[in-house]
Amino acid sequence: MIVTLGESMMVFNGPPAVPISMGTALHTTFAGAESNVAIGLARLGHAVRYLTVLGDDPFGHAIFKTLRSEGVETSGIQFSASHPTGVMIKNRWPGDEPQVFYYRNTSAFAHAGAGTFDPALWRDAKLIYLTGITTALSAECLALVRQVIADAQAHNIPVWFDPNYRRKLWSGEQFLQTVAELLPRIDTILPGFHEGQLLTGKTDPGEIACKLMGMGVKNVILKAGSKGVVAYTTDGKEMADPFPIDRVIDPIGAGDAFAAGYLAAYLDGLPLATRLQRAHAAAAMVCMTQGDWEGLPTRTQLDHFLARHPEADR
Repeated sequence: MIVTLGESMMVFNGPPAVPISMGTALHTTFAGAESNVAIGLARLGHAVRYLTVLGDDPFGHAIFKTLRSEGVETSGIQFSASHPTGVMIKNRWPGDEPQVFYYRNTSAFAHAGAGTFDPALWRDAKLIYLTGITTALSAECLALVRQVIADAQAHNIPVWFDPNYRRKLWSGEQFLQTVAELLPRIDTILPGFHEGQLLTGKTDPGEIACKLMGMGVKNVILKAGSKGVVAYTTDGKEMADPFPIDRVIDPIGAGDAFAAGYLAAYLDGLPLATRLQRAHAAAAMVCMTQGDWEGLPTRTQLDHFLARHPEADR
């Protein structure tokens, strides 16, 4: 069982060629870094429990039903009668990459704290997957993350961490101060290149990885977008290029797809190079579909995609 926790928000997508300010119709779905990864792992055949707090409203119940239908274990999901489900709006005009607007300061999950969840919900985990988004939402959420990480360390449960820096949530200085405090208890970190720079002050991938390891992390999976990824782990060092994509429809969620693909391959006991290949493939598939998680592949779909791209074998 893999355990992850974080916030899921209802997402309102504007049409591709008309600004929301014109009063257009919106398409609804939901998203959240941790729930994206949970769905990705479930589709790839792994047991995953997702912990969150949703509003006791139509949005929250819609998210809950979808997660359950995707095979995510939902026993740790709570509903709040006092606070609503968070909301995210994507304005897709102009250009391909959407503008993102958050409405989550007063959300149900933003009020979750160290006493919200029973520790028994993660003590049976093979590993716990967290992101920096949760630490940025509120002081209560930061206390929750600290509790989970400390308890995991006390029970020898590895913690994987994607920094997932969001400028709209906090400053670079706040990000550095908070994440640096957590690093000595992190087993595996999956930062983007810019996040690695913020955390270390370095610009060379090798120097970034070495400094992160010096700060306490055992494994570093450093993502550099179109430049590929470099992994420094206890299983060795490996580099891999991303899959070429003819047209990116929606890049949001690609990092979560990468994490799910890599983690699933790790759990399957695959070599480091194969983990990176499958992670890149999952990310490419999400980029070619609209939505943060809708394009996440099943194991069969991922295998078919890889079979159509033999040039990616490394």
